[in-house]
Amino acid sequence: MLNMQVCIISGRYPATTFSSAINHKVYADLFGYTYIHCNYPTKTRNPYFNKINYILQYIDLYDYMVWIDDDAFFVDFNKDIMLFAPQENHFISLCKSPSFKTLKTYLSSGQFILKCNTISKQFLSEALSLDLGLVKSWWRKELGYFTNGDQDAIIYLLHERQVYKNRYMLHDYKAFNSRCENLFEKDIHKPFIIHFTGRGPTKQKNLLNTQKRLNLHASLVPNSILKEYGIDIKEIYDYKNDKVSFRLILAKVKKRLKKWLKPL
Repeated sequence: MLNMQVCIISGRYPATTFSSAINHKVYADLFGYTYIHCNYPTKTRNPYFNKINYILQYIDLYDYMVWIDDDAFFVDFNKDIMLFAPQENHFISLCKSPSFKTLKTYLSSGQFILKCNTISKQFLSEALSLDLGLVKSWWRKELGYFTNGDQDAIIYLLHERQVYKNRYMLHDYKAFNSRCENLFEKDIHKPFIIHFTGRGPTKQKNLLNTQKRLNLHASLVPNSILKEYGIDIKEIYDYKNDKVSFRLILAKVKKRLKKWLKPL
């Protein structure tokens, strides 16, 4: 990958309330990659497909693009994501769904690595124009849960379009699609990326619990690295409103009161 131009891209609309942009930017800096955060609307009616539009906006500028969802965080800052880049005639690398989960999918589109070439552009453009009604009628039980989004379109194209068949790399979920349970509870291993899935409150709860158990900032970036960016590592966020927690506010008030009440 020497002299390759790599871009890590993420985001959503409406804008995320997670601190994942800090996580993604810091990771990209460590490996000398570009980072692009997108939080603007597109003309697609299905918000899941915004990511496809985001990637197509910048694909001609890079050799490889790494998509990572706003609810996914790097936790191993020593491992290079490009270890899993598509090789030879493959144009995309993805991960399987976690094997320990009851609710599974054939693959996850939450994180993937894409070669920036003609076939990738064709693939993304076709995914955008695909009728999800057609995909749903084609869907088979063994493919898992139907999400009604870009993931289903991707699965359909990789199975049904000859030009894409056998041209994708599908890694075990542990490569870069781990879950918070893998830290301490189920199928325990050292995750590279943790993807917080489920509905909003579930994601928020699991992220906050992970943050507390690892004693990390809301971005899940190691404290020693955050210091280099001048970020207060004592900050703990309330993810419901993205404001500092009551505990932090109370500590600041106490500090000011001590200053004001200090004898002259």
